[in-house]
Amino acid sequence: MIDGVPDEAPVDAGWKLRVTSRERPDIPLPTGAQRFRNRLVRTVTRTSPPTPRRLYFPVVRDGAHFEAVVPLRNIAVWDALPSEHWDLHLVATRGGSKLALRVGGHHDDMPGKKQIVKYPEQYRAGVAVLPYFTDGDDLSIRCARRDDAKGSAS
Repeated sequence: MIDGVPDEAPVDAGWKLRVTSRERPDIPLPTGAQRFRNRLVRTVTRTSPPTPRRLYFPVVRDGAHFEAVVPLRNIAVWDALPSEHWDLHLVATRGGSKLALRVGGHHDDMPGKKQIVKYPEQYRAGVAVLPYFTDGDDLSIRCARRDDAKGSAS
């Protein structure tokens, strides 16, 4: 069971990882070929369109376990805000209804991961990237623009 959703409940479409910025405003979606191009080819140059508030990544699922990769180039972007927090959700469609599950460690008998689990900080293009657990044991990613690679995202 994943956060109250029985494992036997059919999934109409494959799972995706949705990464949503808390600070970035919604940008009107382009239509037609432009939207198709932006989903498949994500460039990070100063002439690129603004980074959308929500990004989607493929998920490999094995029962209740999943694996997804969030490339740094997609969240440490050319138009990075001074400080930005990305929240992670697994999303799918079940029985015609959209389902969004917050990524976190909720069933592992280890509450309070914010003070216990620490991830290494990474840097790309002047942006410090740090995965962390929130007060509610949800997984988020903090990004902070840095003039040098010695600054911290925390």
